[in-house]
Amino acid sequence: MIRTEDIYDAATDDAAFDRLASTLAGAVGARSGVLHWGHASDHVAEISYSGYFSDGQMAIYEEEFQDDDLWGAAVVRAEAVNRVWNVETFVSDHIYEGSRIYNEWIRPMGDDTFRCLGGVIHRDGLTGHIGLHRGRAQKPFDSQEERVIQENMGHIARMFAIRSKLDRINHRGRSLQATLDMLGHAVFTLRPNGTLIDCNRAADMLLCRADGLTLRQRQLKARDPRDDEALQTALRIASAREGGQASAIFIHRAADSPYVLSIASVRVGAQRQIVAIATDPNEEDASLTSRIRALYGLTKAEAEVAQALCAGRGLEELSQERGVALNTVRTQIKNIYAKLDCSRQSELVARIGALPRLSAAKNGD
Repeated sequence: MIRTEDIYDAATDDAAFDRLASTLAGAVGARSGVLHWGHASDHVAEISYSGYFSDGQMAIYEEEFQDDDLWGAAVVRAEAVNRVWNVETFVSDHIYEGSRIYNEWIRPMGDDTFRCLGGVIHRDGLTGHIGLHRGRAQKPFDSQEERVIQENMGHIARMFAIRSKLDRINHRGRSLQATLDMLGHAVFTLRPNGTLIDCNRAADMLLCRADGLTLRQRQLKARDPRDDEALQTALRIASAREGGQASAIFIHRAADSPYVLSIASVRVGAQRQIVAIATDPNEEDASLTSRIRALYGLTKAEAEVAQALCAGRGLEELSQERGVALNTVRTQIKNIYAKLDCSRQSELVARIGALPRLSAAKNGD
């Protein structure tokens, strides 16, 4: 007997999904089982094994024998989908006994897997597979055992669909998080009372430094009492706004220039959230030089000089830092202005300052 709650538990519980192949196999007296779904016939997003075959043995199957699986090919045909079959209906013992998968994968393992109760589910762009197996010396699957699995095919299909939707949601969340992590700013998402909902990697690193902002009972606080008073006031004002407006405050540090904290509100459904973005004026954008070169055709030296001019460096300072003559720096600046179609340093700063600030952190850090 298969309990429908075991199937629907597997919709949201990864451990229950991992157990489900064993649950189905046990319900019909199969000694092994496999269950998987994907977004196309040749794609597997998740798989549940009963554990009869080892991970290594299944890896060999996937790499070398999947295309030779007569049982899988038999039940994937259009007229066979969305129901379970005793696969001997399509593949006779004689044909299977002479197959490559039986003689080059099953038998060399010392195994005698010879019987299969299997089916394919096509639903809402998903393809799911069920395979339950017995040995050659065991009795064939009967019609009652087919019926047990068939009665649960709709539940299994819905379970696959739920896991697919959750997978898309999780993927979207990971994608958004990776995008936020690329920003060269610390981004905090807060409830109106300042309680942290989420933050990107730069924000997490900023909190770890604890040199200006910190968390107390999950609420964003400034270490300096005067800054914290300004922060809490800004949060209250932002929570009352309808959006489109923002405020900013300084968060002072003992050793470095203060952070600039920009605060605005956004509405997410019926709820209001606060977005706080902290910018460290001392943090450099390691990608800026390459982006300036790509946009304006600057040489590496010219891009570095342009970036230094935007940071407020003077000609003599640049000459000394780079170990070149003043005339060389002047020539480079002349070339920069020509390539960016500007005539003053203020225009240069405006052009380059308009580029988004990206994080210097590498993937996997």
